[in-house]
Amino acid sequence: MTLSRKEIAVLGMMIFSLFLGAGNIIFPPMEGFQAGTNWLWAALGFILTGVIMPFITLLTVSVKGRGEELSRDLPQWLEVAFWSILYLVIGSTFAMPRITNVAYEMAWQPLNLFNGDYSHIVFAIAFNLIALLFMLGRSTMISSIGKFMAPLLLLLLAAVGFAVMTNPLSEIIPPSHAYADNSAVATGLVSGYQTMDVLSAMAFGGIVARALAVKGVAHKSAVLKYALSAGVVSVVLLAALYLCLFYLGATSAPVAQNASNGGQIFSAYVNQLFGKSGLLMMSAIVLLASLTTLVGVTSACADYFSQFHHRLNYKFFVILFSVATTVIAETGLTTLLRVTIPALLLIYPMAIILVVLQFLRPHLPNVRFSYRLTIAVVLLFSLCDSLNNLGWLPPQIDRLLNYVPFYHLGLSWAVPALIALGLSVVLGKSKA
Repeated sequence: MTLSRKEIAVLGMMIFSLFLGAGNIIFPPMEGFQAGTNWLWAALGFILTGVIMPFITLLTVSVKGRGEELSRDLPQWLEVAFWSILYLVIGSTFAMPRITNVAYEMAWQPLNLFNGDYSHIVFAIAFNLIALLFMLGRSTMISSIGKFMAPLLLLLLAAVGFAVMTNPLSEIIPPSHAYADNSAVATGLVSGYQTMDVLSAMAFGGIVARALAVKGVAHKSAVLKYALSAGVVSVVLLAALYLCLFYLGATSAPVAQNASNGGQIFSAYVNQLFGKSGLLMMSAIVLLASLTTLVGVTSACADYFSQFHHRLNYKFFVILFSVATTVIAETGLTTLLRVTIPALLLIYPMAIILVVLQFLRPHLPNVRFSYRLTIAVVLLFSLCDSLNNLGWLPPQIDRLLNYVPFYHLGLSWAVPALIALGLSVVLGKSKA
């Protein structure tokens, strides 16, 4: 079946809004503020790992149909463990409760409509209930996001972006923090890497594949064609947004001096530009961005876990995860934060390597050997990064790892992974 330009645009808008969580809006302004006069180079580095890398992952998963197809050459226990941790981390045990709290603190509280003793739990229930209604209407979820929620979100962001570019609050200040002593591109690149959007892309690729299947597009070449076309729409929109947000941060000196995060910079900047109407605009942007991501991620998580038992279906897990998100947003986020970041450091490098290996797969002499050796090395070094974050890494190992390139950036796995991959190709020829 051939898709119209309108259908491709709707799909592209859906992809854009799925990736655009509230965290993606509030993170770049602080980076732009610290990058100062180097904001453009920092933004380009950020876009490489925060937009381009997730886009490549999304295309790969879309063609495969499900993210789990990338890991079929791994031992089953490792495959199940990896995907279970990934979906729980980006879903109801951490990222979605955080999304709920960000929506409450940045969108609901400033409106001052209802801030009593039970305002947080009431908001969390209502917010997740609205998301649940979208997820239960699975057949209309994609069109609802792509046709209505995403255009409204884009319109609001475009208004902010135009105002920022035409009426900046200040001159651009010199670089500070990490940007003062290091390459702006490299620092921005690491910041984009830390958004962890590659993990989300592994989940969203399946949503794109299912959206195309509903339209009668199932052949791999056709899926690639339309996912590429729609993905380009998303890439252009996200890149333009990040450039605006970095510039916002770079010109935010009057409102950023005492800010502790990018959300505060964004909020104060919008308030300065638009006054009282800026408060409503800010709330609408954060609520829409949070809601679209909550719907997309929770739906993908429910879809994965529903395959393990026929009685525990998609509807069951959507309801379960919505309840869990509501409860954890109310009670356990601080404790979970200490556990989840090390989990991300453990699985994120593996996610990147699985995508790389998928591209190289046709050229590997012994596929299973290459997968297992490379993943084992990546897991070893990413485990060290994870333990280091927890403060559990023995000092002797820490001293040794200081000799490994990029260890101080949390990328100690990168060079060893390349070496392991090269060895697996050489040794694999004799094992083939």
